[in-house]
Amino acid sequence: MTSASFIPPPGVEAPTAVTTPTVRRSSISRGLLLPVVAALLSLAACQRAAPVREESPRPVRVVTVTEQRAAIALTLPAEVRPRVETRYGFRIAGKIAARAVEVGDSVQPGQLLARLDPQDREPARAAARSQLDAAQTEARLAGVELERVRELHAQRYVSRAQLDRQQAAADAANARVRAARAGQAQADNELAFQTLRAEVAGVVTAVQAEVGQVVAAGQPVVRVARAGEFELLAHVPERELASARAASAWSVSIPALDSERRQAVLRELSPLADPASRTYAMRLTLGDPATAAGLALGMSAVVQAVREAQPAFEVPLSALYSRDGNPHVWRVGDGDRVELVAVRTAGLLDDAVRIVDGLASGDRVVTAGASLLVAGQRVRPLEAGAAPEAQAMR
Repeated sequence: MTSASFIPPPGVEAPTAVTTPTVRRSSISRGLLLPVVAALLSLAACQRAAPVREESPRPVRVVTVTEQRAAIALTLPAEVRPRVETRYGFRIAGKIAARAVEVGDSVQPGQLLARLDPQDREPARAAARSQLDAAQTEARLAGVELERVRELHAQRYVSRAQLDRQQAAADAANARVRAARAGQAQADNELAFQTLRAEVAGVVTAVQAEVGQVVAAGQPVVRVARAGEFELLAHVPERELASARAASAWSVSIPALDSERRQAVLRELSPLADPASRTYAMRLTLGDPATAAGLALGMSAVVQAVREAQPAFEVPLSALYSRDGNPHVWRVGDGDRVELVAVRTAGLLDDAVRIVDGLASGDRVVTAGASLLVAGQRVRPLEAGAAPEAQAMR
């Protein structure tokens, strides 16, 4: 069948084919849309048909914790020091004329240590003596005048007011005598203070001034350690301060003498840290003075304190998991699902950490694979000491 051509009547224009392009674009759009819809339907059918796959439990190594009490030993180096060390100095200023001891010399009570030049104080002593003589002369004269006025007053030749004035003059003269006598005593003391002597028996540990040097009043010249009284000086770090306070007894070892351990007790623990080393000075006194035989100043020593620690759980270092800067561990709960637990630590051991809060006896803690876990994840616990790969193959 052939198509006939449309011939318009006379006087009418032939129509134009303006709808042909529109019909062609619609056909092209339907042709592209049908394959896409078919592909989506096929994909949805495949997804409904594919089964959901559950993730298998992750193998981890765990350890069952038990409460333990361990004895903690605090070991510190120490030094043998004198119990009392006196710094001798002159009570007055002056020039050192002589020094009678050297470092290491033994001194006895009253022994001469050093002496000042007496030329500085001798004129002052002479002046004080002269003032006392003058005051005594005035006092004697005032006394004689007082007696004379009293006799005249008794005979009614002088008034009572004149007698009172003379009595006041005599009292003032006597006061000047007492002042002059005190000045002379002070001058005598200053002359005696020019000689420095030891007060107790001991050993000279330092000399801090030389002959010919001008020293001020109170400036240290000689340092003497009291004989027979020793103590141990140790420096406690900041983190061990509580342990040092809690220790009730200390044992001391002197490597230079023998291997025998001596007992000591805490005498003093400084409340202020040294600004340079940030440590606290601790002084220990030997419990038995007889054990101080053979000790010498400056000997090195080792002090040790043993105390019972608080209950704790020891877990490997690999069990710790940090979150927000705080320590945590993964604990295996019911259904072999893990949960993140915050813990409090109390010091490190060789390859373990002590946990004092957050766990209970019998808890299972993950020690390997903790960094790959999430809360609520199911795991397969493995025995401690077995390789995860070997357990997974069984």
